[in-house]
Amino acid sequence: MLRVLPWLLLVLFPIVVVAQTADDLTARYGYPDAEKFSVRPEITMTTKYGDGQAACEMLIEPRNSGQGQSTKEPSMVTAVVSEIIDELIPRWQRGILLDHSIESLGASEHQVFEYQNVTIIRNFIRYLPANQDETTADIVRKDRVCRSSTVSQEFVPSIQLTADDLHARYGDSVAQRFKIRPDITLTANCGQDQSACEISIGRTRSIIPRDEPTKYMRPEVMTEIIDEVLPEADRGKLLLGVVTKSGCNDLETRDYENVTIHRFRHRCILPNPEIEGTATFTRKSAVCAATRAIAPPS
Repeated sequence: MLRVLPWLLLVLFPIVVVAQTADDLTARYGYPDAEKFSVRPEITMTTKYGDGQAACEMLIEPRNSGQGQSTKEPSMVTAVVSEIIDELIPRWQRGILLDHSIESLGASEHQVFEYQNVTIIRNFIRYLPANQDETTADIVRKDRVCRSSTVSQEFVPSIQLTADDLHARYGDSVAQRFKIRPDITLTANCGQDQSACEISIGRTRSIIPRDEPTKYMRPEVMTEIIDEVLPEADRGKLLLGVVTKSGCNDLETRDYENVTIHRFRHRCILPNPEIEGTATFTRKSAVCAATRAIAPPS
């Protein structure tokens, strides 16, 4: 037994050190500034937090099946989306309805409900079956707690919805986003045991889809963050390192025993030193593989 124990330690050690969890990331970077929850079997809700962990922006969207079986945009049942909106922001918390506008362009329909305390935007693709054609719904709070960085302790928001409320209702989040540097975030898709299975690092973007210019960062900053989050000792043996070039773009893939790291660089803007796009890690643990098989990451 004593002769077997050192071998067991060598086998188990890499598994232990790479089993980084959402709690580990919270301990290092503080509470996430955004989280994604599974709110229905095929629907997720991503929320961006403000002061006091108030849920200030919310994006309701279909879970990405990742199967590639259809070229049509994933959609949701309208009645189910209405039900989710009502449980997040009950009608009495929204205030008076100030305006309701509808904009159509081809099969796309865009509805905006402007209330005193919140704006709700619902998007549809009308070539899909009736009442099953909603593609996204956005909720943006306008009350003071989400618009001001100096809210007094005596202030009671019109809408009382926080991270604690969402966790009480929906359980653990399936993804978390952390501010790790000025204008740089780390997003972790969590496994069934809350281990960080998919990690992406890049410049901060809105959780609500909108046209934003692509922003890059310095490669040395990205390297520093990668080494901080996933030290070389935790990655295991390097199995493959390759760089694929296409025009100004480089995609570097480094495949290790425990993780695969992809880094993207855009060199058309030289001599600007900010050429690094989003980097992603994919862990190879059994738990992460099982999680991806059940619900591929979006």
